[in-house]
Amino acid sequence: MMRRRAAVAVFAALGLFAVAQFGFGTAADADARFRDPAFADKFARLQRVGDHPTLMLGSSRTLLGFHAGRFGQATGSPAFNFGTPATGPITHLVYLNRLLDRGVMPRMLLLEVLPPMLADGDGGPAEQPFLSGERLTGDEVKLVEEFGFRPDAVRPKWRASVYAPWYSLRCQVIGRVAPSWLPWNHRYDWGRKTDPHGWATPPRTSVTDAERAEHVAKAHAEYAATLTGLNPDGRPLHALRRILTTCDQHGIPVTMVLMPEGSTFRAMYPAGLDGRIAESLKSLGVPLIDARGWLADDDFYDGHHPFTHGAERFTDELAKAVRGVSP
Repeated sequence: MMRRRAAVAVFAALGLFAVAQFGFGTAADADARFRDPAFADKFARLQRVGDHPTLMLGSSRTLLGFHAGRFGQATGSPAFNFGTPATGPITHLVYLNRLLDRGVMPRMLLLEVLPPMLADGDGGPAEQPFLSGERLTGDEVKLVEEFGFRPDAVRPKWRASVYAPWYSLRCQVIGRVAPSWLPWNHRYDWGRKTDPHGWATPPRTSVTDAERAEHVAKAHAEYAATLTGLNPDGRPLHALRRILTTCDQHGIPVTMVLMPEGSTFRAMYPAGLDGRIAESLKSLGVPLIDARGWLADDDFYDGHHPFTHGAERFTDELAKAVRGVSP
């Protein structure tokens, strides 16, 4: 009798565990707050901005550099910054599809093109390490594989998020309820530290010469090798083309933007790469704003992420440029 009761208790516990795993896995597929909080938190803010905003998709350069509230004041219509760190064309395609599925219809899409994220190779596109499988749904896994993500890199983490979500998505959950328990880079809280228009205030107001040199050296270590071997015509460019096709089908005008860069960052481009990037992007047939030379070196703390005054200056100039290319 005791053994039977023990066996029943064990099987009941296993059953409850399976139900809990399945239930959370189902909830994570239905609610991006559990799977990709960075997206979900930004989307929650976007819903409060107003109908048909000008929307900018981009990386941390956009997140810190596009003062959407200021842009909206200058243009007379609402705007929102959907910048997310370490993203490129494939992530932007995923995010655009999610936004359209949720009924978001931008007045205009400003689409940042981060040149290093055009990199492609046998190991996959440059953004592959940052868009991990647990942040994606099953359909999105198929989509990113279409643009070069390796199945062996993305599918194991996606499967873990489906079959063992309480473990696989633990950082997303803990980052929401007890973020201080995690290091900053595992909290998934980028979307919760912005103003109402999605802009994140740059973390520094000034740097010493030594600090700037340290930050510039870090940027060089992260990007120089990628830029040296960059072929801008790879699969990320095809993802850009898919974004433009999708927007055209929905009647959304698009303007691509190359964000400002300091002289130290631009010095990493090998001879001729600027021209090849421009040629590839112009072949897509939509307006392109090249803002790489708009700011002075003192406007950045690391050569490509601006201080607040740099973000304000860039945003003011972008508002003028957009008025010049708007239909």
